[in-house]
Amino acid sequence: MRILFCLLALLLLAAPLAADELTTTDGDKLVGKFVKLEGGEVYFNTNSAGEVKVPAGKVAGVVLDEERDARLRREGDIKSQEDVKILSIDGKLYFRDKDGEQLVDLATVQGIDETVPDERPLWDVSALAVFSWTEGNTRTYSLGYRFDIKRTTKHNFMTLFGRGSYFQDRELPEDSVRERKHHFGYHYRYIFDFNLTIDATEDLYFNEFAGYHWRSITGVGPGYYLLRQEKLTWHVGAHLTYTYEDQIAGAEDRGYFGARVMTEFDWKSANDMFHVNYKGELLFDFDESKNVTGNQSLLLEHKFLSYFTAGLLIEHAWDNLPPPKFKHHDFRFSLAIGFSWGARGF
Repeated sequence: MRILFCLLALLLLAAPLAADELTTTDGDKLVGKFVKLEGGEVYFNTNSAGEVKVPAGKVAGVVLDEERDARLRREGDIKSQEDVKILSIDGKLYFRDKDGEQLVDLATVQGIDETVPDERPLWDVSALAVFSWTEGNTRTYSLGYRFDIKRTTKHNFMTLFGRGSYFQDRELPEDSVRERKHHFGYHYRYIFDFNLTIDATEDLYFNEFAGYHWRSITGVGPGYYLLRQEKLTWHVGAHLTYTYEDQIAGAEDRGYFGARVMTEFDWKSANDMFHVNYKGELLFDFDESKNVTGNQSLLLEHKFLSYFTAGLLIEHAWDNLPPPKFKHHDFRFSLAIGFSWGARGF
């Protein structure tokens, strides 16, 4: 019995482990597992060095340890993959379908077992409570809030957002003046395959000191993604706008056309721990053609405890024709703490 066990152990040790083999045009041989062909490169998981990438043109031959199921793409986009069997014959890679066996030319085949991107909608929800102070025409402190609800797909982007603040002016010699102002909006963007976009926006402003009960700005126009990756985007746009104001104290309501140019840059680290968002816009008033205003914001955030964020928000407002004795610039600095969540879903 002992002799039998010893012979069995020797046979197991002597038998080669099942593995794939890849030979390069330089004569190098890799032993491990053929993973996929994607982007013109063969992904091969070696037993000694882990996963390596070999340009398809540098592969002289592939030997599979066994026939296996695979997805093959000979042409078209990534959704044009077909189910086949792949196998090795005389050191060459073949695929088998209903028409029989055919040699796989790794230099011309588009892909084998490519990673199919997850195209489910991406949701991003965040809410912030902010404490701010302003330097410019007035020096104020304020308490405020921000929230954003975003939904992104391959061809659509939608966001619902809100901004609000309450502040007390500390420079006026008379009684303290309190202001409540709010900004709510909706933004829809259709994204073409070549990164051109069509945007439609609606912004509603409520501000007790701005001379109106509410202001509506409706915008529509083209845009373009200079960068569009999962965690890095940079978009620019130009919109025709229509502004309508419900005036205070019986003044005649006012409506006028204008234009807006805008840009937004957004970046998240690979682990979502750090977030940078910059927005900038210039508004042109066709009713008062010399009047140009601008707004900018920079948000720097750090995520902690999985769902919470802390950060700094810097906002800048500019008016080329400010009222008499007013400055062109207003800066607001905010400390923010809040909640952030993102996931793919319906």
